[in-house]
Amino acid sequence: MNAVVESLKGLGPVKLMTIAGTGIVLLALFAFISFRVAQPPMAPLYSGLSMEDSGEIVKELEAQGVPYTLTANGAQVMVPGDRVLRLRMSMAEKGLPNSGSVVGYEVFDRSEALGTSSFVHNVNYLRALEGELSRTIASFSKIESARVHLVMPKRELFSRDKQEPSASVALKLAGGYMLGKAETQAIQHLVANAIPGLKLSRITIVDNKGKLLVKGSTEDSENQIDAEAADTYRTSLENRLRNTLEALLEQTVGDGKAKVQVAADINFDRITTNSETYDPDSQVARSVQTIEENENSNERDVKDNVSVANNLPDKNADKAGTLSNSSATKTEETTNYEISKVVKNQVQEMGSVNRLSVAVLVDGTYVTDASGQKVYTPRSQEELDKLAALVKSAIGFDAKRGDTVEVVNMPFSATAEAALNEGPLDWLKRDFQSIMQTLVLGVVAVLVILLVIRPLVNRALETSAAAAAEDAEQRAALGGPGGLAGALADLSSEDDDGALMDISRIDGKVKSAAFKKVNDLVAKHPEETLNVLRQWMFNED
Repeated sequence: MNAVVESLKGLGPVKLMTIAGTGIVLLALFAFISFRVAQPPMAPLYSGLSMEDSGEIVKELEAQGVPYTLTANGAQVMVPGDRVLRLRMSMAEKGLPNSGSVVGYEVFDRSEALGTSSFVHNVNYLRALEGELSRTIASFSKIESARVHLVMPKRELFSRDKQEPSASVALKLAGGYMLGKAETQAIQHLVANAIPGLKLSRITIVDNKGKLLVKGSTEDSENQIDAEAADTYRTSLENRLRNTLEALLEQTVGDGKAKVQVAADINFDRITTNSETYDPDSQVARSVQTIEENENSNERDVKDNVSVANNLPDKNADKAGTLSNSSATKTEETTNYEISKVVKNQVQEMGSVNRLSVAVLVDGTYVTDASGQKVYTPRSQEELDKLAALVKSAIGFDAKRGDTVEVVNMPFSATAEAALNEGPLDWLKRDFQSIMQTLVLGVVAVLVILLVIRPLVNRALETSAAAAAEDAEQRAALGGPGGLAGALADLSSEDDDGALMDISRIDGKVKSAAFKKVNDLVAKHPEETLNVLRQWMFNED
């Protein structure tokens, strides 16, 4: 025990304080680890929460005295892992998280059958539709959250006009994602098919940055939207034809030697044609009605009639004549024919091409003359005709609708011609400035390495080597005859070159230079000095 105490005393106050501080830090570290191990691990209670939901959940956790940690800028709540399930059930009873008050059809689970007016029922039905659509849209991978607003007008009594429903969708995109045309169309169709009578053109979609993704139409903006769609369609058609023709021509004339411009006259009128055609040659008797009448009459003498006149004496004085007999026949026939009829409803959609105008500019060829210069040579008319025929086939040329194709052979700009005429070293003149800048930067970098970095590195290496040599020399000197033992033995010796000083606890005189040297050695190597002193003590014993 005494040896330990003596050893601690020999360490000095600085080392004792270092050991004590290290021990305290280790004890605190062990205590912290033990405390953390004793506590259950934290697990996420909810993730991807809004600020409103996070605030409500934190308030409820504080009321229950549950420790928690907020991560992901408040969007994730961490609680002890063994209490996650129970806390989720407790939060569900409180209606948390409510996801920004978005509810679905569960709103009818809490409604009362009695005392609910039709207005409240309609409002709840609208909320349920909006909530269900919001949840469905938010389930997409690129969408963090969604809000849907529906306008479903109620038809007024005694009114023939019916207002159409409309919808607005606000999206909060996850990360740096951007929605493409196909994805926005999918959202449009999803909302349109969920609401009766809702058209795709009545749906507007925006993102969280205020960018309009899909523009819905109203009665006032339908014409504007049609104009924008027409301009977009025409521009797309012209660009597609231009890119196709340039790629086709460059295969023959060379890269960059053909420029094409297309102008399309497109008819955007939507025409509906209703026609009825009757064919009299293909008639069919539908019904036949025949009426036949027969009439007969007989002639006879009047005197044959039995009457009072015929019995008088002068009966022949007044002759009445004879009676005639006649017959008549009448026939009527009515035939109803069914004539073939063709009813045709034809709808001609907009976007038909009325006329195409194509202008093609091609460069000529360049031939090297005797002096080595590039000389421009125009292309032959036969070659230009072949290029025109190629263009006509590519665009579906139709002379009846007035299509025109012009192929012109002209030299391109002087820059392109100069590029063809430049010599093997002309590039050096053109890029001389950039080359000189690169060389100057390279020279400066080499000078910095040679004049600054290299001397610093050499000096650091020399200092390190000198320090290592001095340290090795001092370590070797500690155990040699001329080392620490010899220096201590020479403390009482005399030297004409060294000044003498008095030490009250040492008999005799010592050299001041030797005393200083010993002090330096002891200060630099305290452990080796302690070992030497212990060896002396053991030798004396």
